[in-house]
Amino acid sequence: MIKKIYVFLNRISNFIQKPLEFLIAFFLMTGIISVIFQVFYRYVLVKTFSFSFPYTEEYSRYTLIWMTYLGAGIVLKEGSLVSLSLLYDHLKGAPRYVIYFITRFLMLSFMFVVVRFGVNYLPLALMFKSPVLYISGVFLYMMPVFGCSMMIYETFVEILGVICGELRPFIGRVPQDSQGGT
Repeated sequence: MIKKIYVFLNRISNFIQKPLEFLIAFFLMTGIISVIFQVFYRYVLVKTFSFSFPYTEEYSRYTLIWMTYLGAGIVLKEGSLVSLSLLYDHLKGAPRYVIYFITRFLMLSFMFVVVRFGVNYLPLALMFKSPVLYISGVFLYMMPVFGCSMMIYETFVEILGVICGELRPFIGRVPQDSQGGT
């Protein structure tokens, strides 16, 4: 039963990952173009034209933030987050699972706190608009809530995978057949 739930939730995760990867690539591409344009304008075009593009700096800053939070769940899913593996690399069997479940509990606790307080803050963010692009503060401040919600989902799916035996702790969402001898 748990394995069926894991497989279903993992399919949903894979389905959600594709549009998120597209959005991240879009924000990366447009953010880079924005920065290159601003540098080109400051050092080349400013000598012939006398108008400014203040939105480029703000847009590139927001795209960096959005890329970070959109990719947080994907990176967690793949097991690519920065981690200190000194302790659990030397553990086998039950102690490794204990450490795994403790760390996942602490991660989930932190992410639930971020989501809870982030959602509570969103009504206050209605009063804020970005200075140049006039983007609503809700759109700007909902990204940590979205990122942590995706990380909660991916952590939950990973825990189900470990419980049903499809995944090993601390490896990421790779099928057990291709994990090698870790």
